[in-house]
Amino acid sequence: MKLYLKHLILFLSFLWITQGNSQNDSIPTNQIELLNSEYKDFITVNNTIYAISQNSVLVAIDLKEDKHTIIKKDINAIAKKSNNDILFGSKEGEIFTINKKQKIKKIDEVDAEIFSILINPKDEYVIFSSKSIYYNGKDYIPKKETIFYGKLRAKYTGNQLIEPDYIYLDKMNFVWFAYNEGEWGGNVCFFDLNKKEFIYDKWLRLDDDVKYLDKNDYFEKLYKKFPELIKVTEKDTVYKYPYNSSISSVTKGVAYNYTGDLFITSSGGGHTMLYATKNNFHYYVDGTIVKILKEEKDYYKSCFDQEILEDEKYKIAFERNFMGFKNKDRELRENILTENEINKLGPITFNQFDNKLYFFSTKGFYILDNLDCTFSKKLFFSPPLTCKSQYERDYCLHLNVVKFEFISEKEIIYLTKNNGIGYYNGERIKYFR
Repeated sequence: MKLYLKHLILFLSFLWITQGNSQNDSIPTNQIELLNSEYKDFITVNNTIYAISQNSVLVAIDLKEDKHTIIKKDINAIAKKSNNDILFGSKEGEIFTINKKQKIKKIDEVDAEIFSILINPKDEYVIFSSKSIYYNGKDYIPKKETIFYGKLRAKYTGNQLIEPDYIYLDKMNFVWFAYNEGEWGGNVCFFDLNKKEFIYDKWLRLDDDVKYLDKNDYFEKLYKKFPELIKVTEKDTVYKYPYNSSISSVTKGVAYNYTGDLFITSSGGGHTMLYATKNNFHYYVDGTIVKILKEEKDYYKSCFDQEILEDEKYKIAFERNFMGFKNKDRELRENILTENEINKLGPITFNQFDNKLYFFSTKGFYILDNLDCTFSKKLFFSPPLTCKSQYERDYCLHLNVVKFEFISEKEIIYLTKNNGIGYYNGERIKYFR
């Protein structure tokens, strides 16, 4: 009997280590079973979460009562207007609204599968479907020879649009479509809702196979080629939005701060992949935060931080130059890596209740501080999360949290990969599945 209890304790200890973060044992956590499902997206209105399950069921979850109501099946997308009116779209292309009494009304329809619903600053809805961008009753269709129709070796061969890896509608009325193609790179395309036109290449460059004397020579010719998109001021070189803004194909989140600066988190480029041969595993710290600032009307500049996730011990172990390590002590590097689990940068959100930016990484939620283009972080809290994915054994390669928002200064709702929807009130955590 004693041997059995010993084995049971060891098993439970192992299960907790692999599923949670041992430093968070002090946070009381409660699992609430509703649909017994993961979720694809959510929005919040007061104390109600409207969420779409993995099998496309739209539910309303009462945060206080821990109860749910099934609203409609076969729903792919959901969005919220500034007045808290809710819109949602079906696989069949129907667009609905729902009132406070949860009465559903069909308001529009497209002849395609709806992937996303976006709300612009005028509270107008924009539909991204398998056919087009649908806006104010009209369809806008990208060129056939673009990444909208496929990826990698299957590029351009499809007949329908595909879902981007990240989609966003900014305050300047540009829709972003970020397509990540892994080691093949990727691309970001835009649709300008004002001019009703697509932008397929966000980078200004010279592709003429000409040898240039130096960077100055190259820039002079670039400036000559795009004089309407580049402006040289006394202090900076600025670009017409959205060109040359460091918007990445591996974008994970976008948020404005209270002064209107735009912040972007990206992760997954693999440029900081490092070996730890002691346990035969590839560790990496991977993430970039970009800040986009308005300099003049329609002209912006950007700056970024690629080391926001790296702690001091990590930096000591990996003092990097362009082609390798300044610190050649391999054993030192491996020992320090074993103390620093994989860390990937995730979504970013503005908390309107305290006017601060927050972001998620593998190690938890952080408050982001920035002065001009100098960034720093402070841990907010680190929730216990389950790591469960194909091919993953002892380490979490994927991001556990893909979206989050605040409903008060300390209350946060977050969408996970394996734990359903999390709710943290500053003291306790509830997971709804």
